[in-house]
Amino acid sequence: MGGRNAVLGVDLGTSSVKALVAGLDGEMLGRGTAEHAVLVPGAGLAESDPEDWWRATCAAVRAALDATEDADVARIGLAGQMHGVVLTGPDGVARRPAILWLDQRAVAAVGEYESLPAELTAPLGNRASAGMAGPILRWLAAHEGPLLGSARWALQPKDWLRLRLTGQAATDPTDASGTLFFDLAAGAWAAGLIDALGLPGEKLPPIRECAQVAGELLPGPAAELGLRPGLPVVTGAADTAAALFAAGLAADEAMLTLGSGGQWAVPEAALPGLPPTAGTNLFRAVGDGYYRLAPVQNVGVTLNWVRALLGLSWDELYATAAGPRRPDQPAFEPYLIAERWQPRATGSGAWTGLTLAHGRGDLARSALDGIADLLRQRLEELRAAGAAPRRVILGGGGAAHPAWRGLLADRLALPVRLAPAGPLTASGAARLACSGPPDLMTYVTDDPRLDGKP
Repeated sequence: MGGRNAVLGVDLGTSSVKALVAGLDGEMLGRGTAEHAVLVPGAGLAESDPEDWWRATCAAVRAALDATEDADVARIGLAGQMHGVVLTGPDGVARRPAILWLDQRAVAAVGEYESLPAELTAPLGNRASAGMAGPILRWLAAHEGPLLGSARWALQPKDWLRLRLTGQAATDPTDASGTLFFDLAAGAWAAGLIDALGLPGEKLPPIRECAQVAGELLPGPAAELGLRPGLPVVTGAADTAAALFAAGLAADEAMLTLGSGGQWAVPEAALPGLPPTAGTNLFRAVGDGYYRLAPVQNVGVTLNWVRALLGLSWDELYATAAGPRRPDQPAFEPYLIAERWQPRATGSGAWTGLTLAHGRGDLARSALDGIADLLRQRLEELRAAGAAPRRVILGGGGAAHPAWRGLLADRLALPVRLAPAGPLTASGAARLACSGPPDLMTYVTDDPRLDGKP
């Protein structure tokens, strides 16, 4: 197989998979996207069938390959949504639907974390929240103990995908730091905390560096993807860490990614003092550094609900952001799901101030305003933790529409510019797959447009 040397980056997101084929100079050669379902079997629950992830991965990768003319993929890099748990057998087959970061069933287990001695929890650098792997595994131990006992691995989503590709289980520091099982300073699983929770630490995979080759592409998955077997697959990174790696922020910039959720992120060159800061997370970055994150749960998942309810396309929804808001516009409370550390906000979403004079355009615009206000609140929490951004780099599928970007710039009172790469997370995954020095790939794409939807 000849052609231009290239790498493949795959981003396993909450509601879609994005694939990017890039040359070694960073030029985007082909891209593909395929959606998959988020299952809501009950109030406060959020799951996905990993087989749906696999079908979407195959579709996205094949679409990206079909869009290339002369590319020879030599390596594969992965990124994906953080938190949640995928229980698998030794063969990688999921034992139950994956529990996602949106899920709130493990709220009671958060209290178990909070009751532990500070010497066990402070090294985590993060307050417990229900959608993280630690509380979820405590819930599984209490409610589905035999199933947990029979599982071989408890994985993060992108790590499940790599197991499917290579047959090898592993994770990386960026994803491990979001599990509530990881000692940030030691760079290793927090064995004392895991034992104190009574959880089976042997089900957590070995930790490898993000750019380290974790296995080779097996013949079966290779045939389904349209790739040759034996390709090296690097360990990869969590979605926000991969996006930061691709964005290359300046010292006075913050990154805001808008997908199913939203994330404010700023780099931290050194590990700050622990214990954790209220309102933000502290995770490992690609390489030796860290980043501080202010998470927003109600972004794309909430806007998609609004869009579907009102019968609007994504372009129609975002177009309502153009121009000033009406003085009598209704207000939108966006809490259709719980915000991190605010579980009681679940179910408090609402439109208020409605009259017979309002139409669906007013409802759509107020939803965008409500999300923008929530993003501004999280920016203030990031500032309270010591960050002082003067500019915003905007990435993710929800960043594409200029009217929406303009509304955000106005509400945030900061200059906003679109990230120069295409899909940031997939670009970061592709860059991790590139052999050679870290700056070999610059990721300036010839198509700055994004998908136009989370």
